[in-house]
Amino acid sequence: MTRPRIKIILVRPRNPDNIGAAARAMANFGLPELALVSAFDSDWAEAAACWRKEASVSAIGAMDVIGNAALYPDIPSAAADCAALFGTSSLHRLKPDRDVLPLRDAAGAFAACGGKAGVLFGSEKTGLTKEDLSFCSAIINIPTQDRQPSMNLGQAVAVAAYEFSGRREAQPAAGRAAAPAMPPAELERFVEKIRAKLAREAGPHWAGEAQARAIRRGLTDARLTKDARTALKLLLKD
Repeated sequence: MTRPRIKIILVRPRNPDNIGAAARAMANFGLPELALVSAFDSDWAEAAACWRKEASVSAIGAMDVIGNAALYPDIPSAAADCAALFGTSSLHRLKPDRDVLPLRDAAGAFAACGGKAGVLFGSEKTGLTKEDLSFCSAIINIPTQDRQPSMNLGQAVAVAAYEFSGRREAQPAAGRAAAPAMPPAELERFVEKIRAKLAREAGPHWAGEAQARAIRRGLTDARLTKDARTALKLLLKD
């Protein structure tokens, strides 16, 4: 399945550090498109002029996302190339008046929208307003605890981007190959040697059938490597 195209749209972000953190999270999960709507307060002229430099502090390894980001005056212009818009909310202070998607289901909705999906994140202070959400076809719910419902903007983007990235299709990096199962005959030789050693050193009650089953299960589950089996043979040598 082709991964859906996603544009992250930050609505009224105020802190370049948070923008940088959001960009870094996007880079972590392969989401390159970032747009900013009505960024910075009106008296933040200096921040608006040099926000890329300030954002670079937290946008480690993601300056391509920052460099390609664009500023827009409103949501429609930021989303002009999107087939559908989705808002994000914890829903703690908002009574939704449209469909609500669990975060885990968002990627499927993006794939079904027929083009690029725009995802709105609200400002650090207020989140998305009802007016912002009126542009959206659905609200993506980022569940949080009642005790602390709000999330830092960068962290919210990180949690969402992790889900959006199609993580269920990803395969973990290859680690050490599992050792092959021990042949049954070799397994039984080890079981009998361990039982004999236990009987000699701990008494016959340690060498019963129940102990044999436990030893057999343990050796089977351990998937010992060839070197480990050689070491065990030396330890059990009479």
